[in-house]
Amino acid sequence: MFRSNSNFLAIKDNEKDAFDWSLNDLATELYWWTDFFQIAFFKDQQVPIPAISFERTNVRTLGHYVIGRNGFGLLENINLNKAHLNRPLWETLSTLLHEMVHSWEYLYLPEEERTKNWFHKKAFRVKLASFGILTDTRGCQMGVGDPFVFLLKKHGITFDNSLYAGHKGVYRMPPRPKPKGKSKLAKWSCGCGQNVRVGRKEFHATCDLCGDKFRPAA
Repeated sequence: MFRSNSNFLAIKDNEKDAFDWSLNDLATELYWWTDFFQIAFFKDQQVPIPAISFERTNVRTLGHYVIGRNGFGLLENINLNKAHLNRPLWETLSTLLHEMVHSWEYLYLPEEERTKNWFHKKAFRVKLASFGILTDTRGCQMGVGDPFVFLLKKHGITFDNSLYAGHKGVYRMPPRPKPKGKSKLAKWSCGCGQNVRVGRKEFHATCDLCGDKFRPAA
């Protein structure tokens, strides 16, 4: 018997009924898929349907399962990083299923076999692979195959054929997004709007287009 999630329905209904919310359609679709994944993959060992949130987190993270209760005291919360919601639907769904398997391991595995940090334990990786999603010890997904791919295609989800690995119906995952670095170079501008970045405190140069000197940008 899985843990009670009595507040889930109110949150789910609120997200699905918030028609003035830009993420309303996506939330409605993802809740449909969580029900589907429950039937397709967790029939023998069910997991609670999670409350899905869309908070912006570290750019290296596509999503995460909240261990224990979240900031509202709610159990079973999966957050999908708002910074990466523009991915193809199949990628977002692979992240959603990945996080549902974290829920599974916290319900059914002994404590020593559960993932507690960036290192993803073997039991987790084996379970996810049985669904068709291949992941490494860091939790980075390397590719997707059947039955995940088969089931999604049956429901009209398309895949990028350029990512097809050419064997066993496996599609490679696109490269993980890299964080945008913050430049430590100072920005200088001239009168016509040309900009340069310089690593020195003093900079003396004149724009060839407008003849104005470059000055520190505000």
